[in-house]
Amino acid sequence: MKSTVASVTLSLLLIGLPAEAQKRPLSVQDIYNLKEVRDPQRSPDGKWVAYVVSRAIKETDKDKNDTDIWMASWDGTQEIQLTSSPDGESRPRWSPDNKYLSFVSSRQGAKDGQLWLMNRAGGEAVKVTDVKGGVSDYEWAPDGKRLALVVSEPDPRDPKEDDEKATGDKKKTPPPVVIDRYQFKQDGDGYLRNARTHLYVFDITTKKAEAMTSGIQYAETSPAWSPDGTRIAFVSKPRRGRTTARRSPSSASAAKGTSIGTTTPTYG
Repeated sequence: MKSTVASVTLSLLLIGLPAEAQKRPLSVQDIYNLKEVRDPQRSPDGKWVAYVVSRAIKETDKDKNDTDIWMASWDGTQEIQLTSSPDGESRPRWSPDNKYLSFVSSRQGAKDGQLWLMNRAGGEAVKVTDVKGGVSDYEWAPDGKRLALVVSEPDPRDPKEDDEKATGDKKKTPPPVVIDRYQFKQDGDGYLRNARTHLYVFDITTKKAEAMTSGIQYAETSPAWSPDGTRIAFVSKPRRGRTTARRSPSSASAAKGTSIGTTTPTYG
């Protein structure tokens, strides 16, 4: 009798459990219920944290990820979703004066990511850059008036946009992949070819970007401003595959031939 009562009680307990608490085998479809949180950025006043929430979405023709910008109060009592476009947003950064929250997105049908500014006082985000190749990374200057941009520049041998859009007999055969260095391939990027990333300084007021580095011999990433805003340190990777850290003046004189110094030994 006792065992019967115990069995009935256990059955009632199991029935009362919510569906998500009951164990079941993991299925492929569960991947679409998972969310990844990354790239947390604390606001200058220390009251908010902006971050990226990424999830996989299933489409009829292909699978892709959707990334949106969220922010949460430092005490964890508030969570606000700031963006929800299907194009995806990433790399949230606060302006030093706490007035803007910036991010990179390929909204409005852009082929490559561009920089957007969202005024914290309210209103829609505004696209502020339109650089060819797109912005892959950036860093605010201490004065909040400029940004150091990492801009992607394609291999000069790659097909032009008009060639890619051509159809039928007008469509040109893609050029062969030429391998002329030891590191010729990388996870996530595929064949490296001669595509490069270079540094630009972007002025918020004039909306103009000025190139600080150029050429195909080096690829520059990870810019960091000096506290006084007169210099930018960055990582430079020569075409032969070795890596070094370098520094550059952030003024226009850098584009007029000012030398760029090396601050650390070369690794590789």
